[in-house]
Amino acid sequence: MASLNVIREASCAEGFCSLGCIAWLYRKIRGSFFLIVGSHTCQYFMQSALSVMIFSEPRFATAIIEESDLAAKTADFAHLELDRIVGDIVREYNPTIIFLVGTCPAEIIKVDLQNIGEMLTQKYARPVMFAPVSGLEHTFTQGEDGVLQALLTISPEEAPGTPRELLLVGAVGDLVEDEILEQLAALEIPVRGVLPARDPRRLPAIGPNTVAVALQPYLSMTMNALKRRGVEVLACRTPIGPTATRQFYEAICRAFGKEPPASLATLEAEAWERIGPERELLIGKRVAIIGDNLLELPIANLLCEMGAEIVELSTPYFNRKAMAADVACLPEGLTLYEKPDVIAQAERVIALKPDLTICGLGLANPFESRGLPTKWSIEFTFTPIHGFRHAKDLAEIIARPIRRGNLMAQRGWYVSQPTDAARAGSATA
Repeated sequence: MASLNVIREASCAEGFCSLGCIAWLYRKIRGSFFLIVGSHTCQYFMQSALSVMIFSEPRFATAIIEESDLAAKTADFAHLELDRIVGDIVREYNPTIIFLVGTCPAEIIKVDLQNIGEMLTQKYARPVMFAPVSGLEHTFTQGEDGVLQALLTISPEEAPGTPRELLLVGAVGDLVEDEILEQLAALEIPVRGVLPARDPRRLPAIGPNTVAVALQPYLSMTMNALKRRGVEVLACRTPIGPTATRQFYEAICRAFGKEPPASLATLEAEAWERIGPERELLIGKRVAIIGDNLLELPIANLLCEMGAEIVELSTPYFNRKAMAADVACLPEGLTLYEKPDVIAQAERVIALKPDLTICGLGLANPFESRGLPTKWSIEFTFTPIHGFRHAKDLAEIIARPIRRGNLMAQRGWYVSQPTDAARAGSATA
């Protein structure tokens, strides 16, 4: 286990609302509909963040809580209004499953979406599930954790005598999922299924003969819920990067009593060979990671394996037990900031002058204006980066700002850092 110094500053998470998980989940869970019970702010966020998908008829909507509703009897309002809205959704879209997405406003005024969902499930003869996706304490990727917990409540119990099989937990792109299933089949690992299933009517059965492994590092609540149902939860590295992917499959093989084959080392070597050019660019580079999506530790491990030095590392939430396998591979003596003070951290990064800063959209421009190359962390969420085949895509994302900087330098296009006098004048203005 790496000696990791964790400093918890308990600041606000500088990232998107956890409603952002709907962007990938409504496409992953086919036939689903996400009804957000929230405010105008929730609606504006979804319209702004996902407006590019409007022409493909996105299967989500917002039931807006108005100010007048706060003075009304909340339970009566919520039940009657949501009954009407869900009825309209059923008639227009005929979804297989409906998620009542709980938000900050719904949580604050104590709307009992759990009981409302149970009543609407009986009335409309399809699952109407409460999914806790409030952004009060979570960053945007953790919204998936709440949705998967909702799916677990309707996952069937495994039948007696069911053989021991693997359950993959976490939403990844279909290409990534197919690659992982293909590799597991080659390793002769019996697979129960994937949560979330592409078809919500065919959720995998859960029970004591289920071995679950997380494909994402931000699903701690779902994995704990699986443990409570007697599932064996396998602790292993997140399969991001060639070495982590090999170790991921090796851990699964050992869990099923199989000796990991030499072919895994061959696949790892081939993946490293494909990302050779990007690795050469990153050797010796100093990188700051200001996290907002909980992929920070796997990304930091990959960067270290590529020869980079991590000079700043932070994450919105740190669960030492759930992330133990990724923590164990970090360099000794590294400091991790949990919920960092964004102002103090920005000042540290500016003083460190790293070769690359991985950060959220809101911090990228201020850093770029000071001559610090950046990479948007959100790209790691929406790009297939898991497994051997997609290691090249991940490496290209990381190396792109450095390539751009090298090209600008070759052409004489330099980004000069503002002088102290200029900064003072800007602050005064």
